[in-house]
Amino acid sequence: MHLVRLYLEQNRVHILSREKQIMDFISLFVFPMTLLGVFQMVSSMGLQPNISTELSTVMYENVTHMSTEKLNKTITGVLPGSLPPAWEEFCSLQGKDSYHQQPYYHYSCYIDQTSTGKWNFSQLRTYISTSNASYSFNVQCQTGAKISLPYQNKASNIIKLTVYNCVTVDYFLDFKNHEIDSMPDAMEELRLINVQKQIRVSDFKVNLNLKTDTLPGNLICGDEETLKIVIKRNCSFIIDFDAPIDLNLFGIIATGNILDSRRSSHKCVFKQLQTLEISVETKSRYYVNDLTEQRLYPELKILNVSYSDIYYIPEQFKNWWIYFETLEYIDMSHNRIQDILFPVNLEGIWGKPIPSLTYDITHNEISKVSVRMFERLVSNKKIFVNISDNPFNCTCSNEMTEVLKFIRETDWSSERYQRYQYLRDLRCHIPQRVNGRRLRELTNNDINCEFELMPITLALSVLSFLLIIIMIVILKYRREIRILFFTRFNVVLPCQPEELYEEKEFDAFISYSNEDQKWVLDLFEDNKPERIAHLKFCMHQKDFVPGKTIFENIVKCVENSNHTIIILSQNFLNSNFCMWEFQEAFQQSIVERKRHLIIILLEDIPEREVPNDLKRCMKTFTYIKKDDNIFIDRLLFSLSYKGKAKVAKVGHVNTGYVEDLPQEEMNDMVRINNDKNKIQRNNIQVI
Repeated sequence: MHLVRLYLEQNRVHILSREKQIMDFISLFVFPMTLLGVFQMVSSMGLQPNISTELSTVMYENVTHMSTEKLNKTITGVLPGSLPPAWEEFCSLQGKDSYHQQPYYHYSCYIDQTSTGKWNFSQLRTYISTSNASYSFNVQCQTGAKISLPYQNKASNIIKLTVYNCVTVDYFLDFKNHEIDSMPDAMEELRLINVQKQIRVSDFKVNLNLKTDTLPGNLICGDEETLKIVIKRNCSFIIDFDAPIDLNLFGIIATGNILDSRRSSHKCVFKQLQTLEISVETKSRYYVNDLTEQRLYPELKILNVSYSDIYYIPEQFKNWWIYFETLEYIDMSHNRIQDILFPVNLEGIWGKPIPSLTYDITHNEISKVSVRMFERLVSNKKIFVNISDNPFNCTCSNEMTEVLKFIRETDWSSERYQRYQYLRDLRCHIPQRVNGRRLRELTNNDINCEFELMPITLALSVLSFLLIIIMIVILKYRREIRILFFTRFNVVLPCQPEELYEEKEFDAFISYSNEDQKWVLDLFEDNKPERIAHLKFCMHQKDFVPGKTIFENIVKCVENSNHTIIILSQNFLNSNFCMWEFQEAFQQSIVERKRHLIIILLEDIPEREVPNDLKRCMKTFTYIKKDDNIFIDRLLFSLSYKGKAKVAKVGHVNTGYVEDLPQEEMNDMVRINNDKNKIQRNNIQVI
């Protein structure tokens, strides 16, 4: 259960755009993790699970599902190159040649609204399975048109498959179809472009409990023996809530499936894969783990993760030779990468020759350049990094003047620098006056750097350091500073939340155990400090009304006091009456929506002995230790009215602290209120 909470916590994503949030969640690495992200996101957005039931019927009504008996009859006497009946309406033969001494047919299919749902992969592969021929299909859809395409799209004689601009259904069709294990790997090229994979909740629930070991073997890795090119560009998921789902139970089961798949000893080895593109989609921060943990690419040459909202270069890509031994080119262009840092020298750390690699990091968000960055790139002989077309900041600075000097004085025709001649032509983005200008065209005067920067920089550095120290002190002791300014100088600092003042009989009701009475009376009665002498306190031994029940007296005293002070000690925890007073004071905090409770810790109490609701309150409300150096100041500050002179009308709910009370604290208050024990009022005796 801890692992589930950990996963859910790690995968919270806070993005303003719903569309972007959806893309981020559905890009999580494997099937169960993908769906877990989608449902978590939808739940957090408050969508209802029955909103698409009516749409679901229309969405799937055109998809052809043929029974095994009907399909067996259909494929009787299949001629090489032929397609299922009526497919000529939307598919046409584009050419024929040979493949491994067999006929090889190339079909092009166009799916519009009249043929939506009729192109069915399962029907197709069954129909052509007995044909002594190979096939390639190029399927293009009119916007919104649908085809049936199960996960991994396994078939015994389809060599190439391209799907463009389609909505695919029947994602789970092969999850229990062990017949695909008997199908040899055949597909060499798979291209899915602008594809939306539509998943129904009802189908998902049926397959939710499937484990990796129970899935068909060919479903896990697909055509790992034969695939040479895989392109998945701008692919996404659509969730159809055609049935209700318990998201909590779903999270537990799906997380278990994720852990199960990541612990699996089976690795997918794509023996011939040379080009892999997974682009134009928002990536989860774990996308590289999905690529490398359970998969091997002994022949991969090109990896494309462009247009994927990536904001850093993962360590697996920096140490590419471990995971992609033959990789030559990685495209990370059009992302959000802001910084690049590669090892200076890779020689001798792998134990065998390290291949050379080109990084395409163009069109990212790299704005800072320096001589050190350039030298690190040049020094690494095993990589070539292209950082062109980034929004470089050419504002005057010591680093920028050094860069311009480096650009002017370096011999770019030398063997060391020849590879990186393009650095001279990097173009500035800001400031506006040099926008579009190349580095080799700039002078110090162009960026207003003709004056001596060092003295000014040194002075500003010292001043900045002092300001940072002061800010750290202020931030660390900001509450103490606010308290002392108010109690010692009667000054209310800016940014104090506005309060509503309500005239009540007492400033505070003191809730304490009789065993602690001596300390309480000494502080609040006998030797009351001068700074709190003007405050009026309510105590049970002098202010409870005879003839009324203890509970009625507690309620009256709490309601007639602006605050309730809890004198927390072991004796307090052992007293039922004290705990009732605490519960009533807490209820008053919820009613007034302000920090009504003030807790004074009389002695150290082991955390395990403090009730959960009181423990949460100690984190939420004002909490003062008896031996605090500014104890009286903290107490006076907590009891005093500090806002603008506004008086709450009778019956008016005090919202003075609403802005100052974080939502998390309000949630804690509500949670404590739901958990608190029921008080048996009828059993309380009359004083």
